[in-house]
Order: sequence, then structure tokens, then C-alpha cells
Amino acid sequence: MLSSYFESVRTGFAAFVGVGALVLLPLIAVHYYRFGRVEPRRAVVLYGLLAYGLVALALIFLPFPSRVCAGGEMLSTTPFRWVTDMRNNLAANGRSGVGAVVTSTVFLQQALNVALFVPLGVVLRKAYGRGPFAVIAIGLGISLAVEVVQYTGNLGAYPCPYRIADIDDLISNTTGSLLGWMIAPAALVVPAVPRADASTAPPDTVTVPRRLSALAVDVTILITATHLVFNDNPWWLMALTVAIRIVLPAVTGRTPGGWLLRYRLRRADGTPANPFRIALRELLGVTGLITYTALAPSAWWFAVDLTVLAFFVLGTFAIPAFRRDQRSVPDLAADTRATSTSPATALTGP
Repeated sequence: MLSSYFESVRTGFAAFVGVGALVLLPLIAVHYYRFGRVEPRRAVVLYGLLAYGLVALALIFLPFPSRVCAGGEMLSTTPFRWVTDMRNNLAANGRSGVGAVVTSTVFLQQALNVALFVPLGVVLRKAYGRGPFAVIAIGLGISLAVEVVQYTGNLGAYPCPYRIADIDDLISNTTGSLLGWMIAPAALVVPAVPRADASTAPPDTVTVPRRLSALAVDVTILITATHLVFNDNPWWLMALTVAIRIVLPAVTGRTPGGWLLRYRLRRADGTPANPFRIALRELLGVTGLITYTALAPSAWWFAVDLTVLAFFVLGTFAIPAFRRDQRSVPDLAADTRATSTSPATALTGP
């Protein structure tokens, strides 16, 4: 029995990996549309629910049988019939005692049905703040839907049910939901989902996609000018990068991409950023990466190249996507931030 459960769990996790990859970009897009960033606690809960749901579905419905009906009773409406079945099974095998009860197949099946819905109760209370009656209703509703699908042969996919629709499963699943609600305060790894107003980025925040678009503009200018005017000379590429990414922002607060995307570089408190802070930010970010790419020897270790690229991507774009203020690691080090200058947010910006 355990081997079949492990196989179903493995199938469910494999489905989660595939489905999780497919919904990653849509999830990021939805979060940015709603909140102006990826809210990490919401993302963790959503992905956790996705993994839990797929594994639970695999445990409930797998393995699929052949399309041949086995016959027999496929609907049980007698509450706690599993207790009678367990007693009869133990008596038939000459077993008794607590050890025999807790190791019997019937008891383990019911324990699994309870445990299967415990995470649901935990998440509903800890992440979404649902009360016990709401958790009981949701657990009962989901369990009832599962039993209906099973009794109808997966909504007609099979000519007859291949698993028993059992009222004891409703009781066990609902009990598991309530048990999960009771132990939820001890589930430290489950975050509370914040309210929408606490998730949304401030109005003048410059999002990661906006800064990425501005960077694309700056890089296009740098590459085009270096190629057409300076014959791809790496030293001129560095000089142009310093001019566009450090000197120009120190004077005007903007790069060409920042001007086009309507944002400027300031200190975190809204005052102008001095050249030292801008240079520090750039050396840890875009200018540092361009300098490394232009001057690093071609025989450099691949691991070093990969480490530099990972530091840049994570620090400049990945980590800020989860922050409410969207500040990158270079921004945090230099005490700077990008501030919107578009008319819609100019009055609320610093």
C-alpha cells in the first residue's frame, strides 16, 4: 500500500514541477498587474497550494485502472463503517490490541484521509485567517466534490466508479481540515498572506520590468555607438558606459533609458544622489558587469563568469522583484532608489 502511495506522491510532485514552470511567468505578470511587484508571501502560499493540490489529487485518483468495471458496492453511506470493517478484519486474522489496530490497513487508510486535509486547514487559518466553521465548510465541500467525481467514474471518463465513494471519507477529510485549523499556529513555515494595501508597491515605485526596459535602451545605445564609432573597442565601451550610467545620472539624475521610461535616480530619502553613491551602485550593478564582460580574459573560469552573472541577475532584478520598494542590492548598498517622474506619480513621489 505504501509503495503505491509513494508512487502517487512522486507523480504529483512531477506534475507540480511541470505546472509550476508553466504558471511562473503568468503568476509574475498577475502579481505585477495587481501589486506592482511579486509579493513573496502570496507567491509562497500559491505555490505551496499548487504542490499540495497536485499531490493530493494524485493520491486520490491514481493509479488509473483499465476501463473494465470490477463490480461490487461502490457507494457507502453508513457512517463509521470503517470501524466495523477493521474489527471484522482483525477478528478474521486473530489479531487484537492497540498495535494491531494502528497497523491495520483500514485504520491507516482513514489516518491518511485525515492527514490529507490537514495542510488545507493549516493554510486556510494561517495564511488566509479563516475561522473553524469556514474551514469545516471548505474541507467538507472539497471532499464532497471528490466523492462525487469518484462516484461518477471521474465525471463519465470511466463507465463505472473505480473507487468507493464513502461517507467515512467525508468525515475523515473534514476532521483533517479542522485538525489542521487547530494546529495552524504551530506551523511556522506558513506565512500569513498580507492585505492588498500592504502588498502593493508605493505609487512612485519604479518596477523591475520598467528598469529592465530602460537598461535595454542604454545597452542598445552603448553597443551601437561602440560598434559604429569605435570599432568595438572595449575601452571605449567602458568609457561610454561610465558617461551614460554614472556621469549623466550624477548631473541629471537619469540615463537615456531612465529619461525615456520617466524615472530618475535619487537617494532613499528623496534627496539628490551624489556621484560617489551613483558610482558605487553602478560598480555593483550594470557598469560592473559591462566592465567585467569587456575586460575579463576569454580563458577565465566558467564558474567565475557564472558567479558574476548570477550576482548581477539576482541582485539587480530577482531580489528587487519581491521587495515592496523594488530596490536592488546595489541600491541598498549605495542608499539609492529609482523614483518615478511620470505625471501620474509625480505628485506622490519624493
